[in-house]
Amino acid sequence: MASYEVDGLIIPLAVANHPALNFCNTRTGWGLPTPKEYLRTYPHLVVWAREQGLLTPEAAHQLRPLRGATALARAVALRSALYAILLGDGGPADWQVINDEVGAAAAVARLRPTRPATWTLPEPSTVDSPLWAVAWAAGELLTSPAATQAAACPGDGCGWIFADPRGRRRWCSMAWCGNRNKARRHAAARRPDR
Repeated sequence: MASYEVDGLIIPLAVANHPALNFCNTRTGWGLPTPKEYLRTYPHLVVWAREQGLLTPEAAHQLRPLRGATALARAVALRSALYAILLGDGGPADWQVINDEVGAAAAVARLRPTRPATWTLPEPSTVDSPLWAVAWAAGELLTSPAATQAAACPGDGCGWIFADPRGRRRWCSMAWCGNRNKARRHAAARRPDR
């Protein structure tokens, strides 16, 4: 799938218009025996969150050297639950995972004294900060109409998720999965019958 290198780490390109949807796309090949994992280490989670605008560059610099195996494992569990819920396959256990992580983020959220006031997470200072940012984004997505407009790409080995408000988008990207599918169909049509 489409990815790029940043700070020596490979992360996926963003194809969805929301960080929580893009978070689901940190795995490719959903449902395959060996999916491709982009969240390989805690620094991958930190750099991905920074690239999505969920962490400032300064916060990411501070967090990247921390040991965050537990936070990473929780993030991966959150991602699996979110993916299932968005595609209508989730159950009570998935909702529990999401509620636990959104609740943890909400416990540290504070109102910013603006007019009108806005919710904000504290400046990242703990290993859980990128997880809180992702959970907060997931909570925002799940309480919006976009939560009912998610679709998964049917491309071979893909499964990336995206918002499809008009019900007409088929591929995560026409440039990747769409064109590969067209090329396969064209090759199949040109093959002589045996």
